[in-house]
Amino acid sequence: MRKKKAFVLCLKIFLSVGLILWITHNVSLEQVWLVIADAHVTLLFFAFSLFFVGYFITAFRWRMLIRAQGGDAPILYLVRSFMVAIFFNNFLPSTIGGDAVRMYDSWRLGNTTSGAVSVVLVDRFLGVLALLLIALIALLMDPHISTQFPSIAIWVGITIFSAGLLVWIVLNTPPGKIETFALKSSGVIHRLAGFLGKVLNTLQSYKHSPGAVVRALLLSFLLQLNVVVHFIFLTRALGINVPIEAMFFIIPVAIFVMMLPVSINGIGLRETVFVFLFSLFGVPHIEALALAWLAYSFSLAQGILGGMVFAVRREHSARPA
Repeated sequence: MRKKKAFVLCLKIFLSVGLILWITHNVSLEQVWLVIADAHVTLLFFAFSLFFVGYFITAFRWRMLIRAQGGDAPILYLVRSFMVAIFFNNFLPSTIGGDAVRMYDSWRLGNTTSGAVSVVLVDRFLGVLALLLIALIALLMDPHISTQFPSIAIWVGITIFSAGLLVWIVLNTPPGKIETFALKSSGVIHRLAGFLGKVLNTLQSYKHSPGAVVRALLLSFLLQLNVVVHFIFLTRALGINVPIEAMFFIIPVAIFVMMLPVSINGIGLRETVFVFLFSLFGVPHIEALALAWLAYSFSLAQGILGGMVFAVRREHSARPA
């Protein structure tokens, strides 16, 4: 198992380094730094401040899903937990570490282990679904974007349909079948199947709280709109003038691609997808790279703030009084 993990990690490092070398091989890095150095400071400040708006939107969505399970949580506790999760996302070679933090903190609230896992899974899924829907709406609203990305509407539609099919399977698969399989198994398979049965049962509890799920999805839309506006501020700070309606397609697609677990924290993948997508709207590679690295530096700054929160937080019970 350790050898397999080491091999996968090596592959991710190789891909990240390879993509960075490929995308920068004919680009003047000095020019990239100059573009960043000339950025509009006030717009950068506004862009960074939107992170804190996102923290609170995420916390309210998270609490809404916890309440749908019959629990509750202090908003500031969830904000701090999310900031710590960002720290682990930035300084571990995957985003799983951040999700593990959020699952642990959900459990500390008095939730069951399966309930804590299901809350984060649903939270994650709603975020991805909102990303895809915003991208699809942008495609339908602006025919020019569709001409830049032939057949992309079909692929986005297929992805959304697949997400819907996954939801249907999760909500209609009897947990008893998995639990029966667990009883007939042994060892690791027995424990894993038993736990999956409990998670599935908890996920299906959301069928009884459709209003909470819809409200959480609306908060997901608000959160992703906040992300797009953040990147609009960044592009304008760098003097990149891509149409605003195009940003509502470029950013969700870029974020979705960067979520793929094929590189180290999106390094290399981020630069490649930004250069490709923005070049379709006439943005030079130098400016696209400057945007990618500026965005990553902001992400690292978030991680440092989260690390500071992690350093001072106490591991007492967070169950609401």
